[in-house]
Amino acid sequence: MRMILGRLLVVAVLAAAAAAAESAPRLPAAEQEGVYAVLEAVNPGFPWRASFPDDLCLAGPHGVSCDDDDGGNASHVVGISLGYVSDFSANPSCAAPSAATLLTSGLLAASFPRLRSLFVYGCFVGDDDARPLPPLPWRLPPTLQDLVLVNNPALTGRLAISAASLPLLRRLVVASSGLSGDLPSTPFPRLEQLVLSGSRFAGRIPSALVQGLANVKILDLSSNLLAGGIPRAIGGLTQLVKLDLSSNTLAGPIPGELGGLASLELLDLSNNRLTGGVPAALRGMTAIREMYLSGNRRLGGRVPADMFAGLKGISAVGLSDAGLTGTIPASLGESLRNVTYLGLDGNLLEGEVPPALAKMAGRVRLHGNRAVCISPEFLAGAPRPRIAGVPSCNATQAAPVTRRPVVMPVPLASAEKPAAAAAPPPMRIGSCVVVAMLLLMLS
Repeated sequence: MRMILGRLLVVAVLAAAAAAAESAPRLPAAEQEGVYAVLEAVNPGFPWRASFPDDLCLAGPHGVSCDDDDGGNASHVVGISLGYVSDFSANPSCAAPSAATLLTSGLLAASFPRLRSLFVYGCFVGDDDARPLPPLPWRLPPTLQDLVLVNNPALTGRLAISAASLPLLRRLVVASSGLSGDLPSTPFPRLEQLVLSGSRFAGRIPSALVQGLANVKILDLSSNLLAGGIPRAIGGLTQLVKLDLSSNTLAGPIPGELGGLASLELLDLSNNRLTGGVPAALRGMTAIREMYLSGNRRLGGRVPADMFAGLKGISAVGLSDAGLTGTIPASLGESLRNVTYLGLDGNLLEGEVPPALAKMAGRVRLHGNRAVCISPEFLAGAPRPRIAGVPSCNATQAAPVTRRPVVMPVPLASAEKPAAAAAPPPMRIGSCVVVAMLLLMLS
């Protein structure tokens, strides 16, 4: 009996010790206070301390994530997510415009020595939230690996970061913001994803930035005010899977070096000011699935039929409003037989649509060309009667002219000069009158 009671006592002591250890604060006091300071900066009207009085790693709000980095002896904050996304990820919402100063104040760098991820979604969206960032470098923890700022149109100022201050950065996403100015000019050798889209970044794409992206897989600089040419150095980013430079004011030719991107699956250069035609070197993009060059009205040249011959996996091609000329190559029917979308509309193409494209009738767009028509052979082989907006070749021929008698107009009398008296019409004797006169003479 004594042995049993002794064992029960040991179990009770161990259980109490485990419960005490579990309830004991494991987050360092400086980080606990840093979390409160961040939460109060983004939403000062909420009672954060009263609502979450315990260890914020054990019982904290959604959006604060921790990890055991000291072998179980203590926890550290490794991720902070701010801004309401959905009911399934109800991060602390932003209700104070001053929250933007978190990027420059140094609070994050001083409070979280192990921070790896900072996510800010929809914190600065209205006119009342507009607060330009001070012209200071962003002071973030050097341990940061993911910096994601999405849907913050009222966040204005400059993206003042460098690889020297963020040497471990792997993902940099700034989408739909009011940030402006030049792109960072220093390389980020560890970056795997660089998305700076839907903002007001201007100037050229720095070659130094591109050359330092050896590990990047996603490069998205779309919907900005970028100008100049496309850096040839992009062709050296051999791990690139997605390249999106659309909706800028980029000019000049498409570098043939892009053909070296053998891993690229999506290329979007649409809605720029590119010229020089589609380079045949792009046939080197053997993994390409989607290619969009539409909206470059001065691109010009002919439809690059030979380029697509080796791109067996491509499923979407956009060449609309690209200034293309000439006829449509019949070989497109074989090269692009598996595409779900082929945009050739709004160009300067002419001639008959090749019958080889008949099976693509529901997937190709050709309207808006000056002299393209559908031949009877195309109609015979197409599963659908016609391509929308493209007439049949018979309809484009001139209609036969119906000859009608010409009626000469009667000249009108001049109002300034009186008309001369009309001459009396010559007297005409009918045949009946002649016969009557002969009878009278005989009688």
